[in-house]
Amino acid sequence: DYDADGATSTALMILALTEMGADVHYLVPDRFKYGYGLTPKIADLAFESFQPDLLITVDNGISSHAGVEQAQDHGMQVIITDHHLTTKETPKAEAVVNPNQLGCDFPSKALAGVGVAFYLLANLSSYRAKQGKSTAKMTQYLDLVALGTYADVASLDYNNRILVDVGLRRIQQNQCRVGISALLDIAGREPAELKASDLGFVLGPRINAAGRMNSMQIGIECLLAPDLNSAYPYAYQLDRLNIERRQ
Repeated sequence: DYDADGATSTALMILALTEMGADVHYLVPDRFKYGYGLTPKIADLAFESFQPDLLITVDNGISSHAGVEQAQDHGMQVIITDHHLTTKETPKAEAVVNPNQLGCDFPSKALAGVGVAFYLLANLSSYRAKQGKSTAKMTQYLDLVALGTYADVASLDYNNRILVDVGLRRIQQNQCRVGISALLDIAGREPAELKASDLGFVLGPRINAAGRMNSMQIGIECLLAPDLNSAYPYAYQLDRLNIERRQ
């Protein structure tokens, strides 16, 4: 999706999979040109751009039957990670991870897209650890999970409350992505005094503005930035876009 949930989900996947040794890239297509969700045109674009072995969706894809088929025709395997409601049969991807798909008995139905991605990656990391392969320390990414969950106005059930609480504490202790630190600095907010609501009313709107006014790629790159020098230009751009959005 073209919002903070989609941006944090994408950043989370890129960071964790890279840490596990994958060669991973992301694609944020122009929704006006390619449509919403994993459309056949987007499957073509992914193939032309990267020729990947595997295509993973975040925060979308539960209704993308034709797109999944097209991606598979190009020789890609497809994993759907999504949280949106559906009343239809799931696409015939290699795997569909969505607590709201028909027949899923996972108890926490209120997960945001980033929460679904987090659980998949945590499971993958544990699985790889048992095989003696490189893993990712997933708790370090809970700042992204907290931000995406709260900004997406996900219901704060027992499970989401834990994810948001732990992630918020990481931000308060400056154990977060430098892009989040840069955004807080530009917004004039002290991390130590941050409240959960600030995720939804300070950080969320600035990232959401990228998807509404320009390209969500700016928000993703801010969250992926390796240091403050790289993060600040993106954070300033997001702040300006949010001012434009307000006007």
